[in-house]
Amino acid sequence: MKTMRTHSRSTAALLVAASLLPSTVAFAKGPVAAAPAAPAAAPAATPNAPAAPAAPAAEAPHTQEGEVAKTPGELCSAAYERTQTEKQAGHYVAASAAALECSQLQCNAAIVQECVRFYGALEAETPTLVFSARKAEGGELSDVRVEMDGKLVAEQITGRPISADPGPHNFVFIHKKRGLLRQSETARVGDKARVIEVTFSDPDAKSGAVGAGTAAPRGGVPPMTYVLGGLGVVALGGFAYFRVSGANDYNKKNDECSPGCNPDDIDPIKKKFTYSYVSLGVGIASLAGAAAFYFVGRSGGPSVQASISPHQDGAMAGLKTTF
Repeated sequence: MKTMRTHSRSTAALLVAASLLPSTVAFAKGPVAAAPAAPAAAPAATPNAPAAPAAPAAEAPHTQEGEVAKTPGELCSAAYERTQTEKQAGHYVAASAAALECSQLQCNAAIVQECVRFYGALEAETPTLVFSARKAEGGELSDVRVEMDGKLVAEQITGRPISADPGPHNFVFIHKKRGLLRQSETARVGDKARVIEVTFSDPDAKSGAVGAGTAAPRGGVPPMTYVLGGLGVVALGGFAYFRVSGANDYNKKNDECSPGCNPDDIDPIKKKFTYSYVSLGVGIASLAGAAAFYFVGRSGGPSVQASISPHQDGAMAGLKTTF
């Protein structure tokens, strides 16, 4: 009996030691994540009962459209490259945005320094435009929408500059009551606060009045056409008179005293021939100027200025065209 009690106490001691051993080992190795709780026991299946559906497997997280998320370093490098490619393509506005992106603090120090330098240079070179709209009867308009190259850039005119890429651009100014005006301008590198201005016609003006954006009527004969034409006719008449009179006097003196005529009698004859040459030159130049004024005035083209200066042996005519 005593032996059985001793054996029972030994067995109990071993069981206690065995129960303490896992905790001791676990403590030595460090904390271990708790095992998930065991699911509750499923109720006993009843006859003719459908089987319970299996739980869906958890999906691994993924980016949109299967793309792998980029690291901050990769984003900075991409923005740095985009700064240079956009600048080479002439897209200064997009290049400035990329330079600002890669100049943030999370980028590499060398890339930040280069991007800050690029951004400063682009800000100095990128053109800026200021829009202005006026009324033909006087005053300014602010409720005007502005489109540039088919894209809306301003809901109304505020006077603040906007950035634009260098090169030609097509602008459309739209007013609810006055219609729209189109204008083409070229933005140049380094242009700052360049004013693009249009003038809208008065919608209440009479239909016969010539307002802004309406071409002046063409087809009238310029007054200078009549002036020069009349001068040309008179000059040609003077040429005929002096030429015929001088020829008659020359023939008369040739019969009377040639070759020993008095020089004083010969000088008036020489002057008549000189006057005839001058008259001929003035007549031709005047008629040419009249024709030029007529055709230019009919077509509404560039302005023409005529000048006539007589010389001893004729006249010099000049035409100056201003485009």
